[in-house]
Amino acid sequence: MNNIGPKNQNFIAESFLQGSDLNKRIGKIIKEISQETGFIADGQTQTSGWWGSKIIGAFHRHGKYQGKAAVLKVQGIKPNTSEIEMIKSFEAQNKSQIIRPPKLYATIPWSDEKRYEALIMEDVGDKKVIDAPTNSDEVKRFFRIFKEYREKCRNCPWLERPGISIGEMIKTRFEKWKKSSLEIYPDHPFRNSDDMQLIDQVIKFLVEKYSGIEWEFQHGHLSDSDLYIEANGQIAVLSNLYWSWRAPFYDAVFAYHWFIYHLADMKEITPEEIEKQRKLWLDKIYELFGKDKGLLKLALLERAIAGLNLDALSVDIKSPVASYLIERTRKNVISLMEEINEFN
Repeated sequence: MNNIGPKNQNFIAESFLQGSDLNKRIGKIIKEISQETGFIADGQTQTSGWWGSKIIGAFHRHGKYQGKAAVLKVQGIKPNTSEIEMIKSFEAQNKSQIIRPPKLYATIPWSDEKRYEALIMEDVGDKKVIDAPTNSDEVKRFFRIFKEYREKCRNCPWLERPGISIGEMIKTRFEKWKKSSLEIYPDHPFRNSDDMQLIDQVIKFLVEKYSGIEWEFQHGHLSDSDLYIEANGQIAVLSNLYWSWRAPFYDAVFAYHWFIYHLADMKEITPEEIEKQRKLWLDKIYELFGKDKGLLKLALLERAIAGLNLDALSVDIKSPVASYLIERTRKNVISLMEEINEFN
């Protein structure tokens, strides 16, 4: 499968601090790739920025490749392990007949001179497994797919297990995420003066509670925007750059975590509707994974504190529910800590 030995996982979120000028090079890069591969671009460029900032690490462009509908993805931050390799490694050990990565049509490996890598992939369409707002049937479908992924898509980890503990990794990553938060949102109107103190308190709490807990190999970005239903019923999985070793249940709560913040993009969404949507997710999550309630609540707490630090702050402050989402995240952090203490 991979004859060059184990690879290290990527830390894309932390790469914000490296800076990127990719947004200034989009036109030049697309022209260069089109000349090299024959890709014909059309439509608008979609950029992937960090937490609502103007600094982007990647972009997508729809088009045609050898007469087939295709998507060009350009990665502008050098990964530890290329998404090209990630997709090939995932495909090589995948035993699912339902879930698969997108087909690669052409690739351009990372070049330090060009400062990008490029993938021309099949266009998987726009039919997502989860829509916003969602319903009980869609959430059930999501977790049926999740069960298939857990059982058949992780048979042979192709990335080297981290040499540090989960707690040490949390401490290291949050130190960088806190810097990113203050750089992107130095004067966020809905940040409380004592939020950073609460974040530090929770980091210490998580380091203690994760002591002795083992890593699990998983897809680290199974969001509501990364699973697509193909015409033949197969499920295409995107964001394969994020395969990695994570804490237990990180993958089980990731979609829920971001889905709630994505609801702010809906017109006329209300706090009441947000809580109904939240209940759909959490009821199913606890139904499926409640027997491991301690580890599940730790995963929810880690994501909640990530939300308070940055994810919730990335919601457009013009949204009528922006302030509510941040305040609710803050309350979730406090209540989860109390519940974990009671559980232990």
